[in-house]
Amino acid sequence: MQAGDSSRRPAPSAVRPGGARPGGARPGEARPGGARPGGARPVWPLAAVTLAVAVLVAAPAPAASPAWLDRLSWVVVGGPFAPVHAVPLGLALALVARGVLLRRRAAWYVLVLLIVLALLAALTGADPAWRLPLLAAGLGALWLERGRFTVRPHPDRVRAAVRTGALLVVAAVAGSLLFGGVSVRSVGQVAAGLGATGAPIDGAAWLPDVLAIAGAAGLLVLIVTLLSPDPPPAPGDEPDRARVAALVAHPGSDTLAPFALRRDKAYVFSADGRAVIGYRVLFGVAVAGGDPVGDPAAHADAVRAFRALCRTAGWRPAVLGASDAVLPAWGRARSIGYGDEVLIRPREFTLSGRQMRNVRQAVKRTVNAGVTSEIVPERDLPPGLRDRLLDVASRSLGGAPERGFTMNLDELLTGHHPGTIVAIAYDAHREPIAFQRYVTAGEGLSLDAMRRSPGGPNGVNERLIVEMIEYAAERGHGVVSLNFAAFRELLDAAERTVLERVGYRALRLLDPWIAVESLYLFNKKFRPSYKPRHVVFRSWFDIAWLAAALLTLEFARTRPSRRAEEPVTEPAHHLG
Repeated sequence: MQAGDSSRRPAPSAVRPGGARPGGARPGEARPGGARPGGARPVWPLAAVTLAVAVLVAAPAPAASPAWLDRLSWVVVGGPFAPVHAVPLGLALALVARGVLLRRRAAWYVLVLLIVLALLAALTGADPAWRLPLLAAGLGALWLERGRFTVRPHPDRVRAAVRTGALLVVAAVAGSLLFGGVSVRSVGQVAAGLGATGAPIDGAAWLPDVLAIAGAAGLLVLIVTLLSPDPPPAPGDEPDRARVAALVAHPGSDTLAPFALRRDKAYVFSADGRAVIGYRVLFGVAVAGGDPVGDPAAHADAVRAFRALCRTAGWRPAVLGASDAVLPAWGRARSIGYGDEVLIRPREFTLSGRQMRNVRQAVKRTVNAGVTSEIVPERDLPPGLRDRLLDVASRSLGGAPERGFTMNLDELLTGHHPGTIVAIAYDAHREPIAFQRYVTAGEGLSLDAMRRSPGGPNGVNERLIVEMIEYAAERGHGVVSLNFAAFRELLDAAERTVLERVGYRALRLLDPWIAVESLYLFNKKFRPSYKPRHVVFRSWFDIAWLAAALLTLEFARTRPSRRAEEPVTEPAHHLG
């Protein structure tokens, strides 16, 4: 049977994203100066100085602070601040210090503004004149270091900050007029109240304190907004997806490569366009799914482009599903092995032998039950059959939505994705009772979805997997990727430490919901080989945001199934 055929098969033998940013490249392209911004010089010394100043601003606020701390505060910041000023300014400077460490241009702007204000205060006599040389030297040093702050505030963040500031002023003025007893003639005093300057305010006795708190909170919100990373980019457009589909078909592409075609992913290409990374951004974490797609010789360049993009956008880079071969390209990034991809080599697979008895028996049960099957390209599914298969999928999941990220495509059975093949099992009455969707990569076939009617005979999933392995062998595919065996080494260990025993028991308790152990035991029947996969991330300080992003991605809903409105262009070798 050819790849495009839709005939009955006998039972197996017993043996772009986003728009352009002002002043920069599109989010999906490598930006000029992809090397480390500002050269190799670190910015942590300036961040440390900023944090020390934040401590000096906030620390003298308590009445019991030592005299030497007050004197040091006079030298560095011009004198101890009142608590109403010291605490919010100290917190604001601590946030700015973190922004300096992350090379945020907005943090540089804030530091320059503060020094300029201090210079004006010294020139007008509000601060001692002897601080002028110190402040001028600090301003000059900041100016010389401006090129090291490459993460510019995104226009959306700037607009949000402006809206927040305007809303704060309008709300303060309205509240002061309506509830604070301020007259229209004295409305200008509200600004002084927000700044907690101590100037008298006509109105209620409680109004100055409330305005000071609102001003401090507003200052912190404005700084957090301006220092925030770029918002997530829009998913890739159709021209970008066409480029990615061609790279998926490259002979060197990984078995996870087809999942880069999910419609919720944005893309960043290597400089020569021979490799691409698909990613999503959640909670400021840019998560790439698997290895770069395309020519292995360009994988390292794609990684560099992705990391440069993350630096420029202010995102934390991460990878879910990196292989051993690509780990060196991520340099000094941290990595954790979290499981193994389950692989079958079609040329080596056989149903013979005692170890394969369970699989042979499962296949035999389906034959005795009158089950038949066929393998068809997804785009050739008739609308009626597609609807019945979607009903099988819905009943298989108990009505729950499709979920996943690393090894899951979206838009099940729509025909949108190129290279998708569906293996279907029918009962004796020619009603579909199970199906599996596979996607074609340069290296072979990867299982995307495996669905079976709750009332279907046991062994149907094994039957379809065996038939797909035979199908792959007939067409020269080198590998069939089945599922992911999370924490395989923990599940497979003969002896476990105390901590490992706790983890193993937790997995067993959670298995009814996450099916880690049951899926591992199902895969083990096929005597597969395993390919380790890793989570890669920048720093242990990112672990909380990373965990939130990965859990959300893996358990979030995928796009609903809708029929393709236009024919899908398939790479030629996908058609057999």
